[in-house]
Amino acid sequence: LRLFQKFDNFRILVCGGDGSVGWVLSEIDKLNLHKQCQLGVLPLGTGNDLARVLGWGPSCDDDTQLPTTLEKLERASTKMLDRWSIMTYEIKIPPKHSCPTTPEGPDNCQFHISAYEDSVAAHLTKILNSEQNSVVISSAKILCETVKDFVAKVGKGYEKTTENTEECDTMSLK
Repeated sequence: LRLFQKFDNFRILVCGGDGSVGWVLSEIDKLNLHKQCQLGVLPLGTGNDLARVLGWGPSCDDDTQLPTTLEKLERASTKMLDRWSIMTYEIKIPPKHSCPTTPEGPDNCQFHISAYEDSVAAHLTKILNSEQNSVVISSAKILCETVKDFVAKVGKGYEKTTENTEECDTMSLK
């Protein structure tokens, strides 16, 4: 591919499946050739999802059709494709049990709230400071889950308080 860097525009025919196409696209990205390169796919792999989506069919298993297929590829129109990747990492998520109602409960609850605060602060910082879309999206998802979990925990605490109040009222009536 380095030999083609000097060309204004060029086409590449990938003879393989989705893995081969992904590998070639990664190399094109590394060399920053995506603006001058057009890529065609001759579906010879096992999956061939991309070739199928682009209308080239699930496979090219008939050698007699090869000249016709190559002519079609030469006359083909171009389509823009999005490329993206997913980055994952592990993060400790606060435990999902409710805060105890024992005398040491408030301190323990404060610890759980601090864990939520730390998680929210860390992910907001990542969202605000990152230049990478994958980091922003990943942190936003974790941030949403953390807030959702916190709201659910507050709701459960309110329900318990309401239940305890109703129990006390019932006991006082007896």
